[in-house]
This record gives sequence, structure tokens and C-alpha cells, in this order.
Amino acid sequence: MPRRRRLRRLTGVAGALVGVLVVGVAASGAPSPAAEAAVAPLAVAAIEPGQSAPIVGAQSGRCLDVPNSSTTNGIQIQLWDCQGGANQTWTWTASKQLTVYGNKCLDASGRGTANGTLAIIWDCNGQTNQQWNVNANGTITGVHSGLCLDASGNGTANGTRVHLWTCHGGTNQQWTSPSAPPSTPPP
Repeated sequence: MPRRRRLRRLTGVAGALVGVLVVGVAASGAPSPAAEAAVAPLAVAAIEPGQSAPIVGAQSGRCLDVPNSSTTNGIQIQLWDCQGGANQTWTWTASKQLTVYGNKCLDASGRGTANGTLAIIWDCNGQTNQQWNVNANGTITGVHSGLCLDASGNGTANGTRVHLWTCHGGTNQQWTSPSAPPSTPPP
């Protein structure tokens, strides 16, 4: 077969393949989740010990928030638009506590270890249900329970409650923070 004819045939085959690929993507409506993950991996900014900063949901873009700036023990944490208030400023201490207002700790209600345990604030008391591991994959897990801090029902709206749930790798369990270094080392 002459070279020019082979080239035309290969060009025609290549064009047909491109057409099939374009139609295939258009018919599916969107790339698969695996394809999206391969193209845009989640960047997680570390929550550093001693750093006082908001903690932001990777899925929602909203901050961990104490509703109405309450200081009442037992109030459940929620997601809310980041506004920079003290009720959204958390410090991860050297003793693995996530504190707000300087004296309230993120707490697994009732020392709970079951899915759905409420994430609340409580006076810091040093118990393990107030200690948290901030992991390289963006999750925050309870030392006492091993469960992940989780935006309930994959919620992203203002007012979505935060609780503990079995870790599954979803973005509703991944948290980021501004990457500014701590101004002073943790106590």
C-alpha cells in the first residue's frame, strides 16, 4: 500500500477514535470520579500544633463553627461560612486537644464511640474523648474512638451538624486549615 494512502487511512481511523471519545464523554455527562481524582488530587493544608486558625471542610469550604458564638457546654459543632470569629478559631495543642475560646475543647459527647456521636464543645478536662489526631490525609480522628470528624449526611450547607463516623475517606471527613506557621511553639 502506498505511503500516502496508509497515512490517509491512519488519519481517518484516528479521527474516528477521537469522535468516539468525545461522544463517550459527552454521553456520560461527566468524567468518572476516578478520572477526576486522577486529574485533581485533594490538597490538604496541615493543621499545625500551636496554630490558631479556622478548620475548613474540604467538601463544603465552610468552617467548623460553634453556633451563635455560644460558650455553653454541650453545644454541637456545625459548618458555617467562614467569618473569622473566635467561634471559628481552633488551636490544636501539644496535648492533642482542639480548643476554641482558649478553654473549651472539641469533645466526643458522652465519651461516645459509636457512629453519630455528637461533636460538641466542653470545658477542657484532659480526657481522651477530647483528644484528636490530625492526620496527613486531612481527617481528624478521635483518640478515644478512632472515628472521624464528619459533616453529617455529606452536608455542605450552613448549619450542617458535625459528628463522629467510621472513617471512609470521603471529603466530608477531610479538613484543611490556612497553612500559616504557628506564631509560637505549642505549650
